[in-house]
Amino acid sequence: MVITGVILPIFSIIFLGFLLRRFGGVQPKPFSRTQLYVLSPALVFSAMARADGMTLTVIKIFFYIAILSGIILGLAQGIAYLMKGSREDRQAMSLAAVFMNSGFYGIPVCMLAFGDIGFVYATGYVVASSMLQSTLGIFIASAGQKRAREAILTPLKVPLIWAIVIARVAAHFDALPPEPFMKMINLLGQSAIPIGLLLLGMQLEGIVKDLVARGKAAAAERDQRGMSYVKGGLIAAALRIAGGFGLALVIVRFFDFEPTLEKVIIVESAMPTAVNVVVYATEFKCGPKLVAVAILAATLGSMLSVTLILEYLL
Repeated sequence: MVITGVILPIFSIIFLGFLLRRFGGVQPKPFSRTQLYVLSPALVFSAMARADGMTLTVIKIFFYIAILSGIILGLAQGIAYLMKGSREDRQAMSLAAVFMNSGFYGIPVCMLAFGDIGFVYATGYVVASSMLQSTLGIFIASAGQKRAREAILTPLKVPLIWAIVIARVAAHFDALPPEPFMKMINLLGQSAIPIGLLLLGMQLEGIVKDLVARGKAAAAERDQRGMSYVKGGLIAAALRIAGGFGLALVIVRFFDFEPTLEKVIIVESAMPTAVNVVVYATEFKCGPKLVAVAILAATLGSMLSVTLILEYLL
């Protein structure tokens, strides 16, 4: 069953991360840095080193994600405008609706549901989505601020990008590291998935704590233009999951994806809001409370949505 084979193992680890921070006082920053600079690059390197032909596949996935993101961005902007939301509301809803948690959450789901090939394809999806998230995400959050120009160089600072480039070049020229070093890289990569889920739980604990600290009145307060953070967050969460799934079913028909890859893309497209977009929202003062509500609602709602989507696809 999907619940016992996929959802329960994943959310059990997420819950452990939540408990570690709530009762153990464990802070997520050391985990996030280790994940960003060591474990995730190792995961991508080990997957791409043995995935022949993935470079072209990642490019195709990138164009798919660009189309999907563009449509959801337009929907989020339009809905917020019709609801008389402020510019901040529109940007915050767009951030929460467009960017999915394809890595920490999406990879283990696809691995448990589709096996090793699902893991490889999901890793390719993460590489493609990270390129878009690190550029378009900053542009949306900054809402026209000058600092958005930094986004042009941001992809060059993302370790995942360099991991896939180095892995594919090394594999092409048969210049992969010796077996002992590849075993080390593989071990580090295997650690990325459970550590990432623990980290997700810690980050969710921080979001819950922040929302509770603000109080029910603060969570539901309306800004001068009348849109509540809770309402905007729930709409963004629905767009992320339901909108991502519905659009994916249509868009994949225009691409010549292998059947299992198509299923992985559909699942990844319906993942909940990426936790790290709250960092962008906070940094650029782009409705962080609305984004936090969306992340929490989408992640909790995904327990049901992922179950239904996998039951439909499998």
